[in-house]
Amino acid sequence: MQALRTSPLLLLLETATSVCSVAVCRGTEMLALQSSKAEREHASMLTIYIKEVMALAGFNLRDLDAVVVSKGPGSYTGLRIGVAAAKGICFSLNKPLIAVDTHLAMAAQYNLEHGADLNGDDVLVPVIDARRMEVYGAALNRQLDYRMPVCAEVLHPGSFITDLSSRHVFFGDGAAKCTEIFSGNPSVVIDKFFNLSASGLLLPGNEAWLKRAFADTAYFEPYYLKEFVAKLKTSST
Repeated sequence: MQALRTSPLLLLLETATSVCSVAVCRGTEMLALQSSKAEREHASMLTIYIKEVMALAGFNLRDLDAVVVSKGPGSYTGLRIGVAAAKGICFSLNKPLIAVDTHLAMAAQYNLEHGADLNGDDVLVPVIDARRMEVYGAALNRQLDYRMPVCAEVLHPGSFITDLSSRHVFFGDGAAKCTEIFSGNPSVVIDKFFNLSASGLLLPGNEAWLKRAFADTAYFEPYYLKEFVAKLKTSST
């Protein structure tokens, strides 16, 4: 059996939130990245972004070693679109599928972008907006080990606080909800300006590749965490 390359060519798909982001990397070197924060663009833009990043990187889809997708939790529709695209490429070209926890990807991206401003014992708390005062959140240390697993939680002053001696950094599209809740806690930092992108999948994707931690393409489904509830429009009479 042919040995796995240590610097694989990976396609990275991030669609777990309102952000639609696609990247291609060679090992830990980012070759091309396209992102949009516009609402409801996943279905129309994902395929376009895939074509664009592959062209910018100078490769075609057959050159890929694997496809990495953000698996959730997050937006039901966004996850479904991203996973369907990833599985379609993997099936048609016989490529491995790598699925990465969305909160792990968020923490990896934050570590990468803000590592110089973080303390060694800081706790990273990626939060994704859910309904009302609820978020999908988790707590990870700087080594990206989970201190608290992913869960759906209605925010309160103790949410995702793992200990009282460490600074906790909240970020993600659910961070704005945390401002008032943690206003009296000096050990909580809230970053409302974090922009999720496919770059967060770069390091976890490469680690999974080296470990051969591939998903079963035929049976893999996104991690929705909660059942999807359709919103019905009511008309006035």
